[in-house]
Amino acid sequence: MSTQFNLDALPYVDKQIDEPGTRSIVDKLVAAEMKKMPKPRDPASIFPDIELFKDNELMQQELDRVRRGKPMEQLDLTRYQLNPPTSTDSASSPSTSSSSSIDANGSQLPTQPSASEELPEGRAQWLEALDNANSQLEHQSQRVLNLELVQKFGNNAWNIHNYQLEYDLLRLRKQVDEKRAEVMELNKLRKRDQLDVADSLHRLETKWGELISSTIQVEMASATMEQELEQLKQYEIKLCKELGVPLPDAK
Repeated sequence: MSTQFNLDALPYVDKQIDEPGTRSIVDKLVAAEMKKMPKPRDPASIFPDIELFKDNELMQQELDRVRRGKPMEQLDLTRYQLNPPTSTDSASSPSTSSSSSIDANGSQLPTQPSASEELPEGRAQWLEALDNANSQLEHQSQRVLNLELVQKFGNNAWNIHNYQLEYDLLRLRKQVDEKRAEVMELNKLRKRDQLDVADSLHRLETKWGELISSTIQVEMASATMEQELEQLKQYEIKLCKELGVPLPDAK
């Protein structure tokens, strides 16, 4: 299917569109022509079936969850809490004491009975709680360090980023202005070329109309002469029959 079109529109010369009723006729013709145009293809039919994340089982599970419309599981925040070890069944010693737990933000959590440090089970729980406390402390230290880095270097980094965005914006605006200027210049050239040949086109159009009129007149005269000739032939046949004279051979 060819995609080339022969555009012969002369909007600066042809003014028929401004005549009353012409625009509605043109709109109807355009609508009728658009009905004959092939319908746009469905984007889903252009691309074959693509299996997303076929090498990533976790992403496939997440994509399947989104397709089924299930809500996302909430994040487990227990790892950010500083809970003391709870008492076990074997920790029934009277030395068992209770202490309050504190989360990563320093909030007081409900008190829970602490395990006996003397029992092996309780000691393991205390060591696990101590490791958790150390990790939370290191996490908070990293947060403080990140905040200090942001306060020290963040302003300059954002300023540089903003300068880059402003430069990109100015460059894109310049390109848009250049394209608009090219389009404006092209329209000026097109208007000038059409107006330069407008008089010649009008003369040729008038001459074409005169030639068409002359051709029609010649065709009408020819049709009249053929009709008269046919009538004369019929009259000749009639006279020959009345006089008993044989018809002359048609040459």
